[in-house]
Amino acid sequence: MTSRAARPNGHTRRFSIGGAQGHLITSAHADGSLGHVAVHLGKHGSTLRGLTDALYTMINVALDHGVPLVKIVNDLVGVAYEPRGLTNDPDIRIAASITDYIGRRLALDYLPRDERAELGLLTVEERTAQADEQKAGAAVPQPRSDALVTA
Repeated sequence: MTSRAARPNGHTRRFSIGGAQGHLITSAHADGSLGHVAVHLGKHGSTLRGLTDALYTMINVALDHGVPLVKIVNDLVGVAYEPRGLTNDPDIRIAASITDYIGRRLALDYLPRDERAELGLLTVEERTAQADEQKAGAAVPQPRSDALVTA
């Protein structure tokens, strides 16, 4: 996983969801917060490309108008449609849709751990550490019962 400090100006991530290939491109403000999102999936002019263009445009409008990223993520995660299924992302093994994947990935890359933990969105390393702490008997905050937990 790429750390927030290692990508202060943004990141380009190739992804695959249920066999559909795409790119998630982000840029960050000087403080490391998410500044801009672009998603490229499907052929230029296709329905899939048009819908992903609309999705990232709306995310950017929301960010520009001060909507907190945690609110955006909460609205994206769990949305289900095709393509869906296995991904090539070790932190997000299964996505219910492109929208679900983008919400989860933005959360993992740009939200603080405590906010992600409340949503049940942790990296593989964080889930492993949490399980180790639980085995050792340490008290670990649990995700909300209604939160979607990554597989």
